Amino acid sequence: MMTKHGAARGALLTILATCIPANVLSAYAQNEQAGTIQMTTVIANIDKTIDAKKAKADDSFSAKTVAGTTLNDGTVVPAGSVLEGHVDSVTPSEHKSDSKMVLTIDKLQVKGGKEIPVKATIINVATFETEMGGSSGQSQDRAFDTSARDTGRMNGTSDAQSGSSGPHAVPGLTLTSSVTDPNSGTLTQAKGNVHLSNENQIQVSVAVIPPGVKVQ
Repeated sequence: MMTKHGAARGALLTILATCIPANVLSAYAQNEQAGTIQMTTVIANIDKTIDAKKAKADDSFSAKTVAGTTLNDGTVVPAGSVLEGHVDSVTPSEHKSDSKMVLTIDKLQVKGGKEIPVKATIINVATFETEMGGSSGQSQDRAFDTSARDTGRMNGTSDAQSGSSGPHAVPGLTLTSSVTDPNSGTLTQAKGNVHLSNENQIQVSVAVIPPGVKVQ
């Protein structure tokens, strides 16, 4: 699966899609003064199925976070919080043509807390389905393995090549995303319909944007 990240040039706000542990966050005030907001990587399991064959613009979807983290403004996000999004546009597959789905994640329902607006960019989509399409039987608290072997799978290397089981690239699925886009990403499925279910896990860069700040 290929991912294209656009560079933000001439931006009023520069956002860095950086994976950082919750306990190594830079000071929010310093980042804001410097014109940079640091995004936090969130991993979540899809818990509401969307399929390009049936989906329509404005259909909702959601994904539940698998680990706790802290956002750039200090918001503590426990595991089990929910990323909420919607379909912007969809082009279904016809006669084995490619399909396309544009998605936006714009809210985060903090577990035990309030719902907050967020800026989110999808940076990876993985599946737990086996090579033959069967369910792996993994539990819903599964998460990306951060080992070197799993990095290969997240970048499109097959399980056979990496020598381990776990989340791996979705065959034929391409993700295009940029932090400067108003949406969170465009998914294109070769010769079939984009399908996200509870067998899929997404990796998303998330930030809280201060009021009045524009991302360009």
